[in-house]
Amino acid sequence: MNSLIIIKNSISRYYVAKSVTLIAIVAIVIYMYATLYVPGGNDNKPILFDILSHKHVEANVETVSRDDDNEEQLYEERNEDVKYILQWHKKGSSPFYLIGKDNSVFFKYNCPYTNCIMTDDPNYLSDVTRFDAVLFHGNEIDHEILKLPPKRSTKQKYVFAATESAHYYPIQNPIYDNFFNWTWTYRLDSEVYWGYITICDLNGIVVGPKLEMHWPDMDPIGIEIQNNLVNKSKAAAWFVSNCNSKSHRELEVTKIQIELAKYGWSVDIYGKCGELKCPRSNSKSCYELIKKDYYFYFSFENSFAEDYVTEKLLTALNNYAVPVVFGAANYSRFVPPGAYLNARELGPEKLAKAMDEIIKNKTRYYDFFRWRNHFVYEETIGTIDGCNICTALNDQEKFNTYSLYENFRKWWNEYD
Repeated sequence: MNSLIIIKNSISRYYVAKSVTLIAIVAIVIYMYATLYVPGGNDNKPILFDILSHKHVEANVETVSRDDDNEEQLYEERNEDVKYILQWHKKGSSPFYLIGKDNSVFFKYNCPYTNCIMTDDPNYLSDVTRFDAVLFHGNEIDHEILKLPPKRSTKQKYVFAATESAHYYPIQNPIYDNFFNWTWTYRLDSEVYWGYITICDLNGIVVGPKLEMHWPDMDPIGIEIQNNLVNKSKAAAWFVSNCNSKSHRELEVTKIQIELAKYGWSVDIYGKCGELKCPRSNSKSCYELIKKDYYFYFSFENSFAEDYVTEKLLTALNNYAVPVVFGAANYSRFVPPGAYLNARELGPEKLAKAMDEIIKNKTRYYDFFRWRNHFVYEETIGTIDGCNICTALNDQEKFNTYSLYENFRKWWNEYD
């Protein structure tokens, strides 16, 4: 009899344990199912399904509000005087490595605001919705669709950050329409500017580049500037290592060479694409070569994109050569009229003729340097422009104004 009771008890315990296990499994499945769904809308389809199918969902991630009953508990570690910035992509991504982490960059460059903390650790705060801004690297996002944040706050800014040309890194996936609140790029119509060049007046005040530059009447140069120009003897130099560019600049230079030869001039090409050498490790002597010998320097961009003007322009301007530009920018936003030649507008034949005439007319050549009486050009990629994101986050009117790029791909890829 005792043996029978023991057997019955064992069977009962077995079925109880089995029932508890089954209930636990069902509960887990229900929880996972719930967390994969976006509440609201006409369809309650899983987030993962929508991303895989490249179908747009509202903001592409679950949107949450910081104004819930548990805000104090959820955000107790936040210092409300600090702006928290999350670099969503991997550590060391260019150009994020130029900005670094923590808040040291904002002190290093004497930024107007230093109360921003930059990190690439999504666990720096215990929830990604607590960051004031989340930065997405333009070179990488089209390849990392499945790695987007699982949810976002209505009180944070999703920021597209890029310094490389849209010509090289177009955004194709429709998931990024209605996704970004701000952009932080070389384009002058971005909410936050991150370019290669800063224009200052002689007092060090930043005056450009801007969408609308108002250039003053410029005074003729004096003897001090002329002394850097009088001994030049060669037409043009070009330092280049990328010989297969999207802009096909190398083909344009070949055509220009043919036209210049008619006047007895040539473009001296240094680097991998030419026969002359001047190693980057000795850049100072290369720049001295431009300053001493060359009337013009070819500031040819490797791709065409609006406002994409790189340090190649500075190579000419800061070494006493007239820039010959080749790009898709409106260069009047970057350089005063009469301070450069535009190869794309003139074409090889007219450009060669203009270069020859300018070389033979010293007064006309000197006029290209009038800007030096009024402005200073600085390379700013990774330096002062790093301040701009912190400044924008501290602009309460700007931050509190709702904005969303409804057709981001059209804006970035520049198509009608």
